[in-house]
Amino acid sequence: MNPFNRRRSRLTRRRHHLLVLALLSAMSLAACGDDGDGQQGADTSDSHTSAPSPSPTTDAGQDATSDGTPIRITFGDTELTGRLHDNATARKLAAQLPVTLSFRDHNNVEKTAPLPQELSLDDAPAGHDPAAGDIGYWAPDGDLVLYYDSDAPFFDGIVGIGRLDGDMAAVKRLPEGPRVTIDATG
Repeated sequence: MNPFNRRRSRLTRRRHHLLVLALLSAMSLAACGDDGDGQQGADTSDSHTSAPSPSPTTDAGQDATSDGTPIRITFGDTELTGRLHDNATARKLAAQLPVTLSFRDHNNVEKTAPLPQELSLDDAPAGHDPAAGDIGYWAPDGDLVLYYDSDAPFFDGIVGIGRLDGDMAAVKRLPEGPRVTIDATG
């Protein structure tokens, strides 16, 4: 059996059960001009994250600190900033912003939400080994992925498209259901 079909089948079953909860989720990305930090600092509240510091170069060779689209993700009283990389997949997402999505937890390492339109896979690598704070695109299902734990393994079909700033505990605490808005700020 194709590994994409196994994951899709598992995702489809869970999606049916969690769709109602996911529809309540609110996420807002607004471009902010801040750079990604790649750090997992302590978050003492659910409100705003601190200003970011530079992030490392991505697997695709894109430096998230100088290129790409700055974004803001908002849900409830929480606001996260980040930056989409300067690659074809991330640029296609940036062209769709702002979007409001409903996220659900997947394997206790990531939050996923279906996007309204598929993203480009031009020049995308076959897969990605995500770390906490990475923003990814799960191509087989057209899902945006926010990684809050570095235990997510390399997987074919994942494209790294950006980096979040600050403490990933806020992403981990994002309950299934609230609506999340993502917007470009630059």
